[in-house]
Amino acid sequence: MTAGRPFSVHLLGRKRLTVVIAFLALAAGTVLGLSAQNAIWEGWFVDRLFQAKSLLSSENKSQRAPVAVVGLDQVSLNSDRLATVPRVFMSPVLATAGQAVLDAGAAGVGYDFVFAFSADSFADPNTGEERLRGFDRPFLRFLYQNRGKVFVSRTSTGVPHRAISAAAGTSGVRFAEVSPDTDGVVRRHTPELPLIDSPLLIDALLASAEASVSTSYTMIPEHRLASSIPYLSLIDLLALTETEAGRDAIKAFAQDRVILFGSTMPNEDEHLYSDRFLPQLTAEIAETGKSGRPGVRHATAGVFVLADMVGSALSGRIALDPPTGTLVILALAFAIGGTVAGLLLPLPVLPVVAVAGISVAFGISLIGLQSGYLIAPGVAPVAVVTSMIVAAIGKVGVLQRRQRSLVNLFGHYLSEDVIKQMADSEKLPALGGETRHVVVAFLDIVGFTKMSEKLPDHEVVRVVNTCFDMIGQVITKHGGYIDKYIGDAIMAVWNAPNTVENPEQAAVDASREIIALLDEIRKQTGQSSLDLRIALNAGPVLVGDIGGEHRRSFTVMGTTVNTASRIESVAKDTKVRLAFSDPVAGNLQDGYPVKSIWSGRLRGLSHDTHVFTVDDPAVFMEGETPSVPGGDASAPPVNLFKVSN
Repeated sequence: MTAGRPFSVHLLGRKRLTVVIAFLALAAGTVLGLSAQNAIWEGWFVDRLFQAKSLLSSENKSQRAPVAVVGLDQVSLNSDRLATVPRVFMSPVLATAGQAVLDAGAAGVGYDFVFAFSADSFADPNTGEERLRGFDRPFLRFLYQNRGKVFVSRTSTGVPHRAISAAAGTSGVRFAEVSPDTDGVVRRHTPELPLIDSPLLIDALLASAEASVSTSYTMIPEHRLASSIPYLSLIDLLALTETEAGRDAIKAFAQDRVILFGSTMPNEDEHLYSDRFLPQLTAEIAETGKSGRPGVRHATAGVFVLADMVGSALSGRIALDPPTGTLVILALAFAIGGTVAGLLLPLPVLPVVAVAGISVAFGISLIGLQSGYLIAPGVAPVAVVTSMIVAAIGKVGVLQRRQRSLVNLFGHYLSEDVIKQMADSEKLPALGGETRHVVVAFLDIVGFTKMSEKLPDHEVVRVVNTCFDMIGQVITKHGGYIDKYIGDAIMAVWNAPNTVENPEQAAVDASREIIALLDEIRKQTGQSSLDLRIALNAGPVLVGDIGGEHRRSFTVMGTTVNTASRIESVAKDTKVRLAFSDPVAGNLQDGYPVKSIWSGRLRGLSHDTHVFTVDDPAVFMEGETPSVPGGDASAPPVNLFKVSN
């Protein structure tokens, strides 16, 4: 395997994988983000948007509400006038109330009741006499005379009596049902055009108020409907019709408004509406009759829902769908952000980024809502979180796994730091290097030649590998880097390519630990005569890639390396297992037990070199006494003190 081409090919595959992962993350984020529209949980975000918008709105209502409600409530049913009247026989009362608001200038009237029965058709069960014939005549006359302005309800399960349908006319009977979102909450209305011909009660009332609505819209309530929509109890309205002052009050209440009649009794035609988390309007501001209004409940009375669906369109409290392509662009933009974060940022940071992305997305939706558009609030959060998760999984599960495998594989040949640097930069380092201060060590197996003459080749390999493995573990443990194996010797370096705080101390400590392992090495190899010799030198070297584009080697070069090699011959002549130069000795800890063993000029150098060892019996060859083969033989040995340069 060459040092160049296969590695580059490997990295090229990583680039392609990164592109594939980024594409998958973008696609997943965009698609799942767009699919989040109308998800069952998206309504929760919409309700939070309404809450935020409500907090930003003023409580004082400067605009007159275009829709009001007259409610058949518990106060009305308990009143002296209506307590004895069954609800099926209240049509004359409703006709009186309806005519009163029309006379007061109401733009339109809607009844959120299904008049499924007519009192005119009731007969005495004993005699068969139709005692109530003509009872509904006032209501029928009222419907007939106000066709186009008065509308009664029907549902998919209930229709008005044929007499009432005939009096109201085909256009006077409309569907009053509303369509909830997937989470069961009513938030949206889709009108059928033209409004005047629509089968929906909401559209008919919009047409009576001359509204111009041409597309689907989402209602934006600002308060709880039961506390904010102008309201009169039915019994209050009936009482006001009896006096001139009361009729003036009705005019103030109903003029130019759409008036809806309906039940506000608990558990009757109630719906979950998007107002349920909003604040209540204070009683001082709310427009309410003498008898007050029903209490606010979790679910909202259907007549209030209809009133707000009409009133929001008339007052502009609606949000339209954003322009075509907006959501696609938004989903793609947030998916890009999530992909970049997932690929580039550390995993512990991603939850913070996800929260930030969701917050930004919520802010964008809130700005859109303020501008009259409902930007689906689930699209961007899902896009950013999904793309981030896919990208992070791809990075950890594929890219980093390949990078770890690459580091582990080439780590047997090169420094882990060098491999990581190449993997991160996705290119081979430039030829050449930098000058660094290092400690260079030469570790030689003594007696290797004689041993190799006696042993088979495979046994020689086993012995050498065992020695190198045990020695290499110690070197790595102390921050050293094995530069190369030279036959039966090891060349190691401290402070290159990795950084070691005190390379001299680390190198000497590692050497002493290796010497302490000598007995174990002999035991593991079965060679009792095997011994070690270590030479250390410190100084500047050139660190980097040496060679060509097709074959190169990471190594260190310079006089410091050559000097270390020469010091090994001093160790051999002085019969010591460890020898190191003055620059190494000068940077050991204070009081370190060093011993001068030689001083003189090494071969090939132009200056004198002082060589030291450790004052420890373990560093001397068995049965040997150190000698001084050159230099100043009369110089006394130096014991137990730190040698300075």
